[in-house]
Amino acid sequence: TNSPENLLAYTDFDSTYRMEAEARDGEAAATGDIHSFAPHRQDWEIGDPTWTKDKKGKAIIGAINYLAKQEMNSVYFLTLNILGDGKDVWPYQSPNDFTRFDVSKLEQWNILFEHMQAKGMLLHIVIQETENELLLDGGDTGFERRLYLTELISRFAHHPALVWNLGEENGPVHWRPEGQNDAQRIAMANFFEAYDPYSHPVQLHTHSQASEKDDIAAPLLGLNSLDGLSFQVAERETVHSETRKWRELAKQSGHEWLITMDEIGVWHTGATPDDMNPQHDSLRRHALWGHLLAGGAGVEWYFGARFPQNDLNAEDFRTRENLWQQTKQAIKFFEQHVDYWNLQACDDVIDRKDAYCASIPGQAYVIYLPEGGTGILKLPKAKAYTLKWFDPIFGGDLKTGTQESVSGSDWIELGLAPKADGRDWVLLIQAQ
Repeated sequence: TNSPENLLAYTDFDSTYRMEAEARDGEAAATGDIHSFAPHRQDWEIGDPTWTKDKKGKAIIGAINYLAKQEMNSVYFLTLNILGDGKDVWPYQSPNDFTRFDVSKLEQWNILFEHMQAKGMLLHIVIQETENELLLDGGDTGFERRLYLTELISRFAHHPALVWNLGEENGPVHWRPEGQNDAQRIAMANFFEAYDPYSHPVQLHTHSQASEKDDIAAPLLGLNSLDGLSFQVAERETVHSETRKWRELAKQSGHEWLITMDEIGVWHTGATPDDMNPQHDSLRRHALWGHLLAGGAGVEWYFGARFPQNDLNAEDFRTRENLWQQTKQAIKFFEQHVDYWNLQACDDVIDRKDAYCASIPGQAYVIYLPEGGTGILKLPKAKAYTLKWFDPIFGGDLKTGTQESVSGSDWIELGLAPKADGRDWVLLIQAQ
């Protein structure tokens, strides 16, 4: 889950409150109370952790239990949003003093993090927002920022499943011309490389437009201390091509990047609640399978700003249960049926421009057809292939298909849907 970004704005954490309720024009405002996650109190189980004599924390621990039962394995959250959208998360005793840390609050955060790790949940720690990237040392890695990063590393880096994210929507754009520069981004990445003894991956969250990625991320290609990009993409139909582009650019630089899909647009829509869009067709087709079959490292779901249970006020993860289920089916497919770590893009072997393809050349081909239908694959004719189908919505066993005809000297023409009903299907072709 990519939302709520202010997960740590939780009523049972010490000295946690909202400074003010205000947002950029047209975006969600963090109005009302901070999170209680009351709908997930029922998901807490005997033996789960709490803190203080009052046994606080049951609701947020229950929320993690629920996500784990849905087989989700990553949670995105901010550790500092002073000046940002929520204005309700900081590690300090006071939001006006960046030299004194709230040790009881940080210990309570760590109880949550320990439980997340026990449940198989990666900590995607986003250290700042676009609005506050100049808050500490004017964006430099000076005394205040070094103190902040050292505190994060010292308290949390021992957790095995963790990613450091250098900042949400990092860098200047037309609607916010103030932002960190290349040298400041490099300094942060180098700090983590130098001082994190466990060498956790370091990523950078992007702005949504392709041109903005070109301006901000391109100068960082080849930087050994940066391990990848955390994508924001405005138009979900471009996720596949954008992921392929940056994977290839990084490879050409000599330092490959992991690319994650962490905030899908349009910003005001994102992943809507199930009762508004139970199928989530475009998210499943383009953001999930389009990303994974371009070599993407994973997807986190962002809750759009103009809908109930959004990126700032979400209290109940059950509002997106259909999306968790479809995501789980993708995980199961790759874990059970193909050596996904060996896959590479192969869109050029199929005549359908709307299809997504990844392959272990000559051995296995995974093809996703967003609208079903048929197509022609260019595969080595000398080999025999098995043809099987996977339902990306409901999962289940693979369905056996048939090879319909052979055409030309080196082209094998395959029927690419069990029925042309407009439904999307995943096709797995394996050499015998």
